[in-house]
Amino acid sequence: MLKEKYLNADEKFEKLLYKTGLIIGVLLIAVLCIIEILHIDVLHIVKCSFHTLTGLYCPGCGGTRAVVFLLKGDLLKSFLYHPFVLYCVVFYILFMAKGTLAYIFNNGIGYMKFRMWYVYVGVALLLGQFVVKNYLLIVCGIDILKSL
Repeated sequence: MLKEKYLNADEKFEKLLYKTGLIIGVLLIAVLCIIEILHIDVLHIVKCSFHTLTGLYCPGCGGTRAVVFLLKGDLLKSFLYHPFVLYCVVFYILFMAKGTLAYIFNNGIGYMKFRMWYVYVGVALLLGQFVVKNYLLIVCGIDILKSL
């Protein structure tokens, strides 16, 4: 506890991100267990209002299916449905692994530093897949999410 008193603002922020990541990970595992135990068919419950109203894909369309295929171990289909999901999972694993090492060894290994380019890459993935899916739908007449 005494060491925390001398941490600079960046280190405190990184430690807070790590603790938040642990809480989110535990909650996500709990939700996934509940879904599995109750045999909830997530794919038929969640509908995209934007797609229903406009016929176009929103930036998040395909995300739920990407998570489902990721949990089934089908990384390629998960990526094709929504690359942002796989990006977030890989980033989360790296972030938590580095944070766990920093927590266990407590010297020499720092927490993973937050960089704005992580956000920029995520936004680029969201917008890129949004543009590509809607281009294929409008210009080429290919409904990519239905054909997968």
